[in-house]
Amino acid sequence: MQAALLRVRLKYLNVLNQERAKICERYLAQINNPALILPVIQPGCESVWHQFVIRTSQRDKFMNYLKAKDVGSIIHYPIPPHLSEAYAYLGYKKGDFPIAESFGDTVLSLPLYNGMTDQEQDYAIEVINAYEG
Repeated sequence: MQAALLRVRLKYLNVLNQERAKICERYLAQINNPALILPVIQPGCESVWHQFVIRTSQRDKFMNYLKAKDVGSIIHYPIPPHLSEAYAYLGYKKGDFPIAESFGDTVLSLPLYNGMTDQEQDYAIEVINAYEG
């Protein structure tokens, strides 16, 4: 059943990806908050924008603020791979990959989904920019 649904959805993949890219272009152009580090796409590269992941040293505080304002956010990858149970057999420990661990402590994803209205985007951007960390 899922394969049949995905087969139909694949016909619209480029349109769906373009819609998400348009939302992310707005985010990149209009989010202006010094407490946040936005994603950077290198020249000559592009993203399909599966997620819009930002970083902030005040992640929990920022997430609570967003929640209070009814703006969703999520931490997709809170544990760096080397500290996950799946890779425990490799013997890595906390401190072995400090950059990955820092990202694990500071990343979160902002709302990004197909069908997100201009009004929803405007509100999210307004709330994000008003955050005073």
